[in-house]
Amino acid sequence: MVWNLPTTYLSFIPESCLLRSAVMDTIEKYMSPSMLLKGAEILSIGIAIVVVGIYAYLFNQKRNFFYTQRIRKYIEEWITQVIMEEDVDTPTMIRNFKRILINKHARQFAINELISCKKNFSGGVTDNIVSLYVALGFKEDSLAKLRNTTRWHIKARGIQELYLMEQQDILKTIYKNTNSTNEFVRMEAQTGVIHLTGFPGLRFLDVISYPLTEWQQLKLLEQLRLYPKKEDLSDKIPAWLHAANTTVVVFALKLADEYQVFAVRHDVIQCLVHADNQVRTQALKTLVRLADEETPNILLGYFNKESLINRLYILDAMRSLATEADANFIESLLDDENDTIKLKAALVLVAISDSGMAVIEKRSLLQPEPFERIYRHIKTAS
Repeated sequence: MVWNLPTTYLSFIPESCLLRSAVMDTIEKYMSPSMLLKGAEILSIGIAIVVVGIYAYLFNQKRNFFYTQRIRKYIEEWITQVIMEEDVDTPTMIRNFKRILINKHARQFAINELISCKKNFSGGVTDNIVSLYVALGFKEDSLAKLRNTTRWHIKARGIQELYLMEQQDILKTIYKNTNSTNEFVRMEAQTGVIHLTGFPGLRFLDVISYPLTEWQQLKLLEQLRLYPKKEDLSDKIPAWLHAANTTVVVFALKLADEYQVFAVRHDVIQCLVHADNQVRTQALKTLVRLADEETPNILLGYFNKESLINRLYILDAMRSLATEADANFIESLLDDENDTIKLKAALVLVAISDSGMAVIEKRSLLQPEPFERIYRHIKTAS
């Protein structure tokens, strides 16, 4: 028999001892003077790289700061001339200004400054600021951003710059982006067409398939408020109320509310049976704003079919809309299983009926919980 001595010898040594020995050998190897020296060298190089990087960053920041300060000085001088002389056709100044605008970051800073200045002035001064924007070639910069197909934030920024600088000739291109697949691009485009054209810009509601966010709806309404001349939307809102895009329906209801479009009241009522709860909620709010003597009956007719939130909203509205004729229905709601419904119904009953308080007091004696608390609440509130 031939013995494999190394293998046989190792088989008699516990595995834990072998592992401990291997670990100790590794530690001794890396703790040797030569390895420690090499580690110190690597650490020193790493620290040096970090220090150089920090210095380069701070130097660049400092250089950019003084660079932008220089640009700001030129812009302030130019704007002062615009205000005082209302003249931007100064070739020498344009040449001097272009000389320091070879850096793209400097150009962007200058565009931002011009936009900021335009927001703070009015009248002929803003016209001259726009002329400055064009004369310095900034319009081409914004158009280049608009054409960017890979980075949405650059494209959105280009759209914003162009409409804030009143570039009406780009309206058609901006309009094409109102249904962009990117939320932020289409938001800027939608805001832009309203900024440039006012109420006629709402025509994008005919074609958009993507949702209008709550924030965007607020922005669009705010943009429309900047136009003192209100336009008749009664011929457009009905079509929007039948749109497949439910957020368009909600926004159209808000437009009817905002501009008191009584002519579309019947279309608003039809939205009370819409499949989307958000549409129904907004339809309730709009109908209350467009209320007439028939509104209480209409709202109460839909009461039992609605969600809890919408039922509570209807009761809140009934405090100012309902009459004594609605008292029986309101009183029946005191038997609702929801205590909040009971409370709001009690408040409505007291508001519309001379005997409302007596009814609640009687209920508090017959059914102390929750009517005793409701009665005390109403007594305290009154």
